Amino acid sequence: MTEHIIEFVARDRTGITTVVTANGVSDADTVIRAISAGHSGYAVAAAGSRPAPVRSLMALGTPYLFANWDGSKRNNLHDLAFTAPVRTVPAAPPVGVRIREALVARLAAVFGRDHHRV
Repeated sequence: MTEHIIEFVARDRTGITTVVTANGVSDADTVIRAISAGHSGYAVAAAGSRPAPVRSLMALGTPYLFANWDGSKRNNLHDLAFTAPVRTVPAAPPVGVRIREALVARLAAVFGRDHHRV
């Protein structure tokens, strides 16, 4: 049986959707089928502990991936979820500034020169 170490996972509101290993990227359904059939084993190498096996469990008739390396009841596999980089959006200037800028631009277009001196 081939053993894969999971490095990252991708998730959405429904749970784990994609698994990233050193060997490549697989969707969660493929990983669940491989684990259930016994073709491949998956594990998570958590910092400071030995690799924890990833299991396929059933909940409400739907299989999902589960790993637990800290002894809690929660699914630690979610801790490996990739977080998208946060992009900051500059704040819009106050309404009064935007109106003034629009007025200055309109006057410049009408009179052909910059009336920005106030």
